[in-house]
Parts: sequence; structure tokens; C-alpha cells
Amino acid sequence: MKVKAKRLWIPLIIILALGIFFRTFNFSKGFSFAHDQDLYSWIAKDIFTNKHLRLSGQVTSVDGVFIGPAYYYLMTLTYAIFDMNPLSAIVPLTLIGVINIVSIYWIFKRFFGEKVGMLGAFIEAISFGMASFDRWSVPTQPTILWCIWFLFIILEFSRGRLKHLWLYAVLVGLLWNVHIALLPILPIPILVYFIFPIKFREKIARIKIKQILLALLIFILVNSPFFIFEIKHNFSQIKSTIAAMKVKNIGPSGWQKVDKVLNASGIEFQQRLVLGWENFEVNWLWLGVIVIFGVILIRKQINIAEFIGITFWILLILLAQFTSKRPVSEYYFSNLLPLIILLVSLFLGNFKNIFIYILGAIYLGINIFWLITKTDMNNSYYYRKQLVDYVQKEALKNNYPCIAVNYIADPGVGVGFRYLFWYDGIRLIKANDKVPIYNIVIPWQISEKEISAHFGRFGVINPKPMKKVEAATCQDIKYNLDPLLGYTE
Repeated sequence: MKVKAKRLWIPLIIILALGIFFRTFNFSKGFSFAHDQDLYSWIAKDIFTNKHLRLSGQVTSVDGVFIGPAYYYLMTLTYAIFDMNPLSAIVPLTLIGVINIVSIYWIFKRFFGEKVGMLGAFIEAISFGMASFDRWSVPTQPTILWCIWFLFIILEFSRGRLKHLWLYAVLVGLLWNVHIALLPILPIPILVYFIFPIKFREKIARIKIKQILLALLIFILVNSPFFIFEIKHNFSQIKSTIAAMKVKNIGPSGWQKVDKVLNASGIEFQQRLVLGWENFEVNWLWLGVIVIFGVILIRKQINIAEFIGITFWILLILLAQFTSKRPVSEYYFSNLLPLIILLVSLFLGNFKNIFIYILGAIYLGINIFWLITKTDMNNSYYYRKQLVDYVQKEALKNNYPCIAVNYIADPGVGVGFRYLFWYDGIRLIKANDKVPIYNIVIPWQISEKEISAHFGRFGVINPKPMKKVEAATCQDIKYNLDPLLGYTE
């Protein structure tokens, strides 16, 4: 038995090592440091250096609705430990990725056996698309982890077990901190519990008052920042959400909207599981999902309650995006990925090991190729930091106490630099004729003859040297920069 257990641990350790490799390889060149990363860095700085404790994070795409503060406190802790270095994000991101892999292995193994657990963990670990999601440092990055454990609750309740009702309460309580778009799927565990094939009276008898009261208490405690925020601000988020529902839909409707939803979700599946194969009709991926689901049902690998739970999850997310007044984005379908990985793992579990080993080796090789070729992004943290370091040296050489920066770029492109300037000790103020103005050109090729230096996609045009910059100009509050979009005090 000890030898067998040791044999099982060896492949899992290898899978975890591969997962860590995929999430850390060439990190600085593959780390997208744009507006969201700049913004959470400023909020982390505000929490740590200004001791400004927050009940919420940044405003979402729905005006007046914010995301919860959990991710910002996680980043604040990491920044505090690593002297406010933005690259310290690698620690919580990699840790979340490893927990994702272990969670998938343990949950899939618990309900469907060792083979399915290993397959699921392997796909999660070495799919470059999934690793890229884990490397993408945004406040909603823990979505996959939340969904994996929400799937666990569905599988538990579908077997008539309420032992983990407390965990259900934790997940519901954390929803504001993860992704409010997951709200439609919250009732599914209750639905599958009552579908579980035993007498209704016995189902009711299994529900203990102590469990319910404990779950309610946990929910209130976990979600207390939201309740306190709403009370302090006259229930502004609830009002904003209701107002957003009344906004007239200006996008496609009918079959056009159906096609948009299927296309966006298909793109998300393709980007996360077969990243490099862009040249095919992604809507057809849904046909593959249906076929795989059919095979699993025919082979009775899942019970009726599990089938209904997974189906309702998929349909509710698709329906929510179809009826939403907001633009449809691939991002809203990332919560379906743990379900897809489960279905694929169950399907592959029907094949002989030799076939799985060959297929796994091919998939690993392809994903390593994508990892090597797609992690050197010309707009990454690495090249932004190079540009900021260059400007810092120029400013120090000329004894500038402060500078201004202007972006020669399309709207929304000139982002992801402000925190880096602060981190390099450079004071930025609004552009005026009393300070040197450095022009950042994106992409640098549009001003190729004028640029002083370029790094990746970014170029910089140095200003004409100024003899003296008055310190009083740097301190004048009328030249203070406006807050970043989404930043609130």
C-alpha cells in the first residue's frame, strides 16, 4: 500500500512542478502591467503607506458598483513583504494557481476516481491558456478557484450531503470579491440537493437548524464589508445595479445576440485550452462539449443531479449574458472552464492509459511551445519598467525634482506607467511649461525618427534640457495628477 501511495504522489508532484513552471517562466516579460495592475498597485500603496483601510475596491463596468476589497488586501500584504515591488505579484498568483491544481485533483478524485483527478490536474497545470489566466493579475483572478470549490458544493449536494453547508456560505459571502456575474448560479446547489433521489421527508430531515444558523452567521461575517459599505452609502450599489437593469440595450439582439454569446464563450474555451489554434469556427466547440457530455451520460459517469447542476450552470451563464444590457465579453465565461475541464477529464478517462500518455505528451509539447513563444510580450511589465528606468536616469542626470509625461497613443493605451514612476522615485505632475515633458510613444514606430529610445512596444521622446525646475512647481497642488480611472478614496 505504501509503494502504491508513493507511485500516486510522484505524478502529482511532477504535475505541480509543471504547473509552477508554466506560471513563473519568463514572468516579467509575460506579465501584463496595464490599467488594472496600475490601479491595484496604487490601492495597495494607499492601504499600506496611508493606512487607509477600504471596504471596497475599484468601480466595475457598472457605474456605482464596486468589487470587494479581498484581492487588494492580498496584494497589499505581498507588496508590504517585498518592499512594494510590483513583480511580487508572482507569489500570490502562483500560489492561487497551485491551489487550483491541487483542488481540481482532490475534488475530481473524490467524486470520479484517481484517473480523472490526475487528468484534470494535468490539464489545469500545463494548459498555457489556464496558466495565462493565473498569471493575469486582476481583482477577479480568483474566479477559477471560487468556481472549482462551487463545483465541489454542487457535487456534494447532488449526493444529498450537507456537511459542507458552511463552505457554501463562505463562497456566497465571497462572491462580491470575486465576480458578481456569478450571481445567477448561486441557487444550483439547493436545486441539486432536492433532486437527489430520496424521499422528500428524508431530505428535510437531513437539514439541521444548527447548520443553517452557522451558515447564515458565516455568510454575514464574510460579506460584512458589503453590508457596511451599503449602509454607509445609502445602499448605492444596490440602487446602481437596479438602475443598470433599466438601461436600454444598444447591442445586437435575437439570433445575433445568441451567436455573439456562443462565439464569445467559444473564444474563451479556445484561448484557455487550445490557445494557439485560433483559425477555426469557435462556435463548433459547443458541439464538442455536447458530444462529450452525451458520451459521459451514456456511460453513466455522472448522476442525474450532477447532470442537471452542470447543465443549469452553463445555461444560466449563457442566458445571463444573452439578457444582459452590458456588452458580451469572453471574460464572462471563464467560470465555465472548471466544468469543461471536468467533462474533458471524464471523457478521456474512458480511454486506455497508453493513448492518454501519448495525447498528454503531445499536448504538453504544444503548450511548452506556446509558453516559450508567447510569454515575451512587447507591452509587458519588463519593457514598461525599462522605459521608466530610462526616464529616471535622464531625470536624475538633469536634476529634475519632478517631470510630466504625455502619451502619444490611442485612447486607453497609455496606461500602466504611473505606479512604476512612483516606485522608481519619480514625481509626476500635470504637463506645464515649467517642467520637462517626456513623451511616451505607443507604438514607438509612429514617431520612429523622433524617439530617443524604445523598449518593446514603447518609445520615449526626451524633452529639451531645462536649466532649472523649481521645487515649488512640483509641490503646487494645482499640478497634481487626476486619480486613475476607477480609483476612489
